[in-house]
Amino acid sequence: MISFEEFSNLFDSIDGEPEFEIYFYGSNTSYMIIKYDDHVSFQRCGYKDGSGEYNYPSLLELYQTVSVDDVCLKSSWNKIKTIIADASFDLSVPEELEEFIDSYSFD
Repeated sequence: MISFEEFSNLFDSIDGEPEFEIYFYGSNTSYMIIKYDDHVSFQRCGYKDGSGEYNYPSLLELYQTVSVDDVCLKSSWNKIKTIIADASFDLSVPEELEEFIDSYSFD
């Protein structure tokens, strides 16, 4: 799995509003991180049980904060099964991570 530091560097380098869906081992619930120009949002995914977006000024603040469903990325990062970027790229698979990186313009 990609480390938080690697994810953070990638996240900071991406233009636009990419979406990252996070799946944890042992959970049927997934979560979404969305990058915006001036903030980051975090929410539970799901048609009937999805949560509203919780906004944070930065990815680091989200990482350190207990959020929806008592999820704290800092204490749970090692429990992440996979991160799906833009509904297409599994960042736990090295080839797909490279494809994702190639699909964006980086600074």
